[in-house]
Amino acid sequence: MGEYQGGYLPAPAARRPVGYIVVVVLFAVLGGLVDALFSFGMLFATDSCGTGGAGGSAPVCTPAVWLLAVALPWAGLVALVLVASLGAVRARRRGRSAWLALPAALGAYLLACALSYLLVFVL
Repeated sequence: MGEYQGGYLPAPAARRPVGYIVVVVLFAVLGGLVDALFSFGMLFATDSCGTGGAGGSAPVCTPAVWLLAVALPWAGLVALVLVASLGAVRARRRGRSAWLALPAALGAYLLACALSYLLVFVL
């Protein structure tokens, strides 16, 4: 049963990045939950728009800025998955650890979230 019978040999256990894939999926699920919570909160971001109260003329009151603030975290989540996947493939082809791509992927997601935060609360 362990003999080569044509076709592909099974990959050794050390070459299977199961742990890395599990971590990326967990980050994606956690990011999806955070983004869903943020999107729910953004439903109420325009409550004071058009009033004389504080924040009545905030940039988030314009539809384009509001949409950008909602879309940026989701785009960051897509970037997380793409950078983690493509970076891992590239690292594996060069004989390096796939784990080296994870900080760049997290950085892309956190950058998108930070930009969205700046749009809503700072500008």
